[in-house]
Amino acid sequence: MKPLRSIAKKLKKRMFRYTPAGFPDSEACGAFYDARFGLLKGDDMMVLEYSGIEAQQRLFTRAMTLLPPHGQILDLGCGLGHLIPYLDKKHLTYAGYHGIDVSSRMIDEASKRYSGRSTVSFERCDVLKDPLPLARYDTGYILSVLGYPIGDDPMKSMLGIIENTFAACRTGIVFSHLAPGRKEGLKFTTVPEELAARCESELGAKVEIDDDGENFTYLIALRH
Repeated sequence: MKPLRSIAKKLKKRMFRYTPAGFPDSEACGAFYDARFGLLKGDDMMVLEYSGIEAQQRLFTRAMTLLPPHGQILDLGCGLGHLIPYLDKKHLTYAGYHGIDVSSRMIDEASKRYSGRSTVSFERCDVLKDPLPLARYDTGYILSVLGYPIGDDPMKSMLGIIENTFAACRTGIVFSHLAPGRKEGLKFTTVPEELAARCESELGAKVEIDDDGENFTYLIALRH
């Protein structure tokens, strides 16, 4: 049994460190996270590629400060539903929460974890193939989701996700992305001001940037 445990540990380390160059489509992205969940189950932060719970919590706090949640919440790329206990802990109220993700295994796990919550729901959904209903939700969040390039035109894919989510939320959305030149190994980066300008011109959004010039992750809020 010891050799088998040793092999399993090595596989876990290798999977944790492995970062693909990108994905041909959202299906492949979902399959990647299905595999991570299967191999790294039991360590949510490893599955989700966070350095630790503190990093995730800081990102959530920045997002909620930019756009406080209310009404019906949409969590795109919800993973295992970690935004829910964060909202509970901070006493941030909302009418309902709907989490969507391209990973079937994470959606199944999140559904089990929160099965007793009548105002919480989860769905496997690829918004690039199945657009969300217009103005169904109030506030939306896309956090630590857009870091891998998808498809032959990653910028087009990312803007498609952002546009569809923005159209689905009556008040607006917050999304995070990665700034160039601040951390080695990032696969897909954008200049905050340039991406914000595109969202303003192409989506007609009112934009607000949260970027300290040092953290490799920045956030943009889009409001109608």
